Amino acid sequence: MKSVTRLLGMYDTPQDFWLRKRNLQDRLVELIGSYGYRYLETPILESTELFLRKAGGELASRMYSFTDAGSNHVSLRPEFTSPIVRHYLEQAPDVALPARWQYAGPVFRYDKDGQGRGQFTQVGAELLGSSSVMADVELLGLAAHGPSQLGLTGYQIRVANLDVVHSVLDAVGVSDRARTFIMSSVPRLKEGRQAVPDVLEQARQLHLAIQDTPDDALGQAIDGLDDAQSRKVLHGLLDWTAADQFGQRDPDDVVDRLLRKLRGGDDVAVLERALNLISDVAGISGEPAASVTALRNVVTEAGADMAAVERFEEFLNLVQSEPGVAENLVVDLGLVRGLAYYNGLVFEVTHPSCETPLAGGGRYDDLAQALGSPEPLPALGFAYTLEALLEAVEHSGAADDGASEASGALVIADSPKSYRAALRAASDLRQQGIQTELDVRGRDLGEGLVYARKSGMAQVVVVSVDGQRTAHSAEPDRR
Repeated sequence: MKSVTRLLGMYDTPQDFWLRKRNLQDRLVELIGSYGYRYLETPILESTELFLRKAGGELASRMYSFTDAGSNHVSLRPEFTSPIVRHYLEQAPDVALPARWQYAGPVFRYDKDGQGRGQFTQVGAELLGSSSVMADVELLGLAAHGPSQLGLTGYQIRVANLDVVHSVLDAVGVSDRARTFIMSSVPRLKEGRQAVPDVLEQARQLHLAIQDTPDDALGQAIDGLDDAQSRKVLHGLLDWTAADQFGQRDPDDVVDRLLRKLRGGDDVAVLERALNLISDVAGISGEPAASVTALRNVVTEAGADMAAVERFEEFLNLVQSEPGVAENLVVDLGLVRGLAYYNGLVFEVTHPSCETPLAGGGRYDDLAQALGSPEPLPALGFAYTLEALLEAVEHSGAADDGASEASGALVIADSPKSYRAALRAASDLRQQGIQTELDVRGRDLGEGLVYARKSGMAQVVVVSVDGQRTAHSAEPDRR
């Protein structure tokens, strides 16, 4: 029978690695706690809807979701922010703002290639109830403090501000659908204006860009109707006028495409201008002062409000006084985090030894209302990825090399008649604080030494029937 193997992207954690990871986690929890963040543990399993309300399609496609025995749609948590906000909304009358919470634990995201981790550990902090730039400074300063305190060098803190991008789009005047599309296209637009034609063509295929005015008669026919009512009207019209012209196409698909077109796309010239300006913004990176100057030029060209730029500049000036920030800070306005709920400040901490960020986060002022809050709740947070941070720390030599010295003992009874004495010997050693295993395989001294060395034990204790204990070193002879 074929053996059952672990899932792709899932890994077992040996004790040596677990101890190093747990030690690092404890240090980070202590650090975050020193800033006044109280520990909060949330369930690993939550309602799927909690994560779908505002997270976006990229995360939704990577969630481990299923229907439980009670017919509830549930998911293993892919992140902590939404559960933290959910907790606040449930306890709001008893919570004084601003609320500071920290957390540590596993999160789950499907990795289709199986090369990454489907389960990894986040240690993070969330600050709810403040829109102040000082809250932004505190959170990014805290995110930078961790690597700095651990002795890590060579890391980068990459920062951007999504409010600046939205201010440009506001000035140009694009629809919400086009705005969502443009934000998702920022990684491509970061390549420069040469990427705009391909992005614009994709917008045309999605009926986001139009050059011709939609059919006025059909538009008037569905004016004021919701999508379900509009589909009924369009189905009726198509059945009457073009029933034999669908060919192999699904009538529902035809109606959906027509509805998107009738709802209207953005003028192609307006959309092209927006894409050009956002490509200019996304291409800005480097030293803070020069980046702000370049950003002001683009925002001026767009005719946009300068308020978001001024707040970003104030933040950059303040945050450089935080430990470990000034020498590692890089503006990267092409940075767009993978969760759709971010607005305003976003950031990542990266290191050349790791393909994935060591930490990341940002502001999410609209999330609480998306989860049912009757009032706006400005908030922001970040999380370290523990495995990535540990990899960077050990790669840089900032931590112990991970090689553990031999310790502990193996107790062997030299015959069945000495079992009772062996049990007493093992108990005595444990009372002395020595990790002790009792041999349960009937090994002799030679076999016991081989096992002890393989298991990282320092000694083998042989117990005779009269209770005499003879200790033998299991450490290799280094002469």
